[in-house]
Amino acid sequence: MPSRLKAISVLALTLPLLLPVTAHAESSFLDHRGKKITFESPPKRVVTVVRSAPIIYRAVDEKADNIVGMNKDSLDRYFTKGIYAELLPEMAKINASAAQDGFVPNVEAILAQKPDAVIQWTHDEKLIEPLERVGLTVVGWQCCTEQDRIDYVTLTGYMTGRNDRAQAILKAQSDTLKELGGKVAKLDKSGLPTVLHIDKVADQIQVIANGSQDLSLSGVTNPAADGSGEWWRTVDFEQLLVWNPDIIIIPAYATDLSPEDFFGNPVLASLKAVKDKRVYKQPVFARTPDAPEIYLTSEWLAAVAHGTDFAPDFKKQIRDTYKLIYGAELTDDQVKAILETGSNAPASKYVEFFG
Repeated sequence: MPSRLKAISVLALTLPLLLPVTAHAESSFLDHRGKKITFESPPKRVVTVVRSAPIIYRAVDEKADNIVGMNKDSLDRYFTKGIYAELLPEMAKINASAAQDGFVPNVEAILAQKPDAVIQWTHDEKLIEPLERVGLTVVGWQCCTEQDRIDYVTLTGYMTGRNDRAQAILKAQSDTLKELGGKVAKLDKSGLPTVLHIDKVADQIQVIANGSQDLSLSGVTNPAADGSGEWWRTVDFEQLLVWNPDIIIIPAYATDLSPEDFFGNPVLASLKAVKDKRVYKQPVFARTPDAPEIYLTSEWLAAVAHGTDFAPDFKKQIRDTYKLIYGAELTDDQVKAILETGSNAPASKYVEFFG
């Protein structure tokens, strides 16, 4: 079943059980396998194998009390350092033995946590079958479209009994993207800037050819996209020169790469984006593509490509978004860190745009 239809099915099945919302209301919904999941009351002990699920669950539930286990990758990537470690220090205290190698569940360790529910990916039956074989309730998430990401928040709202919170977060996203879409619709479609995401630079260059982010939301195009479904491509400099993008974006997860690495590289000096100093490091809110605040990336990229009218008062929006989603009051230094202001200082107009 397509993800969008699943979301509609989930909504149709569940809303009658959530009105009015109470702490002990039974909740029934369909996960991304189309499997009916029923909780007599919101689960008190949840284990997450999906890396980003602890962030989403904490955001919707407004607390970490009910998360009793996570993937070790979740801990290492998000909660040992960086903005989530600062804003959500309680997350680092959660047991991280649910998976040690990718998403393969450590069934014995998960059972030891006595979970009421486990959140796991659906792309490989072998990831879920061992959990259900021992009697665990598994909520399956599929990866990784824009609609799937909306579904993660919706499904978490049903699990936590906090559909109100889930819908508030999704409304902030839809309102932002609707306003952005009105501005992007007025752009000349024949002259949209080309944007290439590059996460490795060596003898060969690794680019994101067919990523899950919808770049059309920002009014840009990706010259590497070929519809093959292959996420990454490794290319040589000659191919990079053929594409010759207007803008180069360094993904937020590429922590060892900065705009200065491009500006100081004589091999790359003839690229238009390098000559124009239009190489930018993605902000920290793009570090995980499934985080509830990921929609800010579309607005940020539109501003980088077309000017600050596409993201007016962006610093305030970041503050408001993190307040809504995480209950956090960001400091000026944290906002600068989120925006990668230091790394992006040499890039064209970045300080002018974002301070």
